Amino acid sequence: MDDYPKLRQTDLKLQRFSPDNHTMKQEISQLDYDDIEEVAKLSQIYFPRSSEVSISYLKKTIDELYFNDGEKSSAISSLVSRSKEGNVDGFLGVTTTSFLYKGSKITAANCHHLMATEKAREQLIPMKMLQEFISGPQELSFSDGSVETMQLFWKRLGGEPSVSESIYYKVPLRPASFALRPFLKRLGKPLGKLAHASSSGMDTVAGALQVPLFHRKKPDIQLRPLTSELLLHALEKARSGYSLFPDYNQSKIEHRINLLAKEKRYGTFHKLAIMNGESIIGWFIYYSKKGSVCEVIQAVSLPGKETLLFDTLTWHAYSRGGVELAGRLMANHMKTPFTTKAICMPARMWTLLHSSNVDLKHDIQAGNAFITRLEGDLWLL
Repeated sequence: MDDYPKLRQTDLKLQRFSPDNHTMKQEISQLDYDDIEEVAKLSQIYFPRSSEVSISYLKKTIDELYFNDGEKSSAISSLVSRSKEGNVDGFLGVTTTSFLYKGSKITAANCHHLMATEKAREQLIPMKMLQEFISGPQELSFSDGSVETMQLFWKRLGGEPSVSESIYYKVPLRPASFALRPFLKRLGKPLGKLAHASSSGMDTVAGALQVPLFHRKKPDIQLRPLTSELLLHALEKARSGYSLFPDYNQSKIEHRINLLAKEKRYGTFHKLAIMNGESIIGWFIYYSKKGSVCEVIQAVSLPGKETLLFDTLTWHAYSRGGVELAGRLMANHMKTPFTTKAICMPARMWTLLHSSNVDLKHDIQAGNAFITRLEGDLWLL
C-alpha cells in the first residue's frame, strides 16, 4: 500500500535477516505514534472483534492504551516489526504495572495482542518480538489469556505457564439457553431462531416459577458505585493476603477503568461495591450482556465473604439478562461457590510467566499473587 509511512530509526531497532539469507530485511522497533493506524488495520485483519468497530475507534484505543498510561516507560514499550518496504507487519502490545513484592516495588510488563502477517510469521517475527520483550528491564514478564501456540513460544524462551492463574469458571445463569449456546452456530437461521426462542422461554417460565437453578434471589446487601477512591481503599484492605500485589494509584485506576467503560462490544460495564454499612466487604467489575456471556474483570471479597460475593455477582448478571457468567478463578475462590457451583476449566487460556527471580515465580505458582484481568489483557483491540 502506498500510504504506509517511511522506515524510521528508533533506539530499540534490531536488524533481522530472513532464513533465506537474501536481501529481505526485518526491523523490530518501538511502537510510535505514526504506527497507530497501521496497527489498527492489522488488528482488524487478525482479531475478529476488531472488525466490529471503526479504525478511528481502534486508533483512539491504541493511543490511550499504549501512550497515555501514566506508567509508560521509555525502556519498556510495545513493539512493531516492519518489512524491507517499511510496512508494519507485526505487533506486540506491552503495558506495565507496578507491583509490591515482599515490601519492594517491582515492575511487571504484560504483553498481549500479538499479531503478524503470514510472511512475518515465516521469518519467526512473533518469536523475535517476544524475545525482545522478555529481554527488557522488567522484573516480571507475563502474558495473560494466551492461546496454546503462545505457550509453546513462551516455553522456548525460558518462560513457564502458571496453572494457578489459568483456571477459568463458567456459571450457567439461564441453564436452558446456556446448554444450547454451543449448538446454535451449527443450526441454520430459522431453526436457530426457533431453538433460541424455545430455550429462552423455558428459562423465563422456570425463573418466574422460582425453580432452583433457574432463579436467583437478590441478596440482602447494599450496593454502591465503585469509585476509584473506594477501590483503592478496598485493595489496601485485601493486600495483606498476598505476596505480590499491584501498587495502584488513583490515576492508574482511573485510566484503566475509563478504558473499560468505553468498550461496548462486551456489553454494559459495571463496577460495584458490596457494603456493610460504611465498610466495603467485596466488589466486582464486569460486563453484562443480555442473552450472552457476562465477562468478569475483577471479583474480590474480604476473607469469609466469598459466598456473598458469588451470590451478589450472579444475581446482578442474571437480573441483567445474562446467560452465563465467565471469569478467571482466584486462589481464594477455591472451595467456594466459584468452584462448587460453577464449571471450572483449567487452561481455557494460559497466563504465562518469565522472571529471573525464582522466589517470585514460586509465589505466583503457589497462588500468592493478586493478578486479575484488570492487571492483564483487557481485550481492547
